[in-house]
Amino acid sequence: MQDSTAIQDALADLASHSDEIAVLWLYGSRAKGTATPASDFDLAVAFREFDKDPLERRLRPELLAQAWQDALGLAEGRLSMVDINLAEGRLSMVDINLAPLPLAHVIIRTGRVLQANDRLRLIREEQRIGSMWEIDHLYHQRHFA
Repeated sequence: MQDSTAIQDALADLASHSDEIAVLWLYGSRAKGTATPASDFDLAVAFREFDKDPLERRLRPELLAQAWQDALGLAEGRLSMVDINLAEGRLSMVDINLAPLPLAHVIIRTGRVLQANDRLRLIREEQRIGSMWEIDHLYHQRHFA
């Protein structure tokens, strides 16, 4: 599966058939249209349920990435924490609820929703992250910059 659009479509399809995914975003150079063939696929996911166990919460995106690699029939690649090596680039996945605030803000502002299985959750995530950004970043910028 070499074509970027085909990979994105396949990822959206996998997300649409997953009971555990509420929203899947594509962000980074592929979402902005500035990608090269060597660019990776940056994905953010909002899961429907929150794992209470910190280890399970941390491993969840990695396990999902591995399952998707298998489902797409991609050649065995080098796996790191949340990256899988694709034929033309890497797929990196982050749980938006565990992402640092600046990254989460970039995801919702410049990213593209690949699949929203729960539209209300999409709106809630955008509002939550936007509010946190205003409170944290903009407040400090106004008062201390």
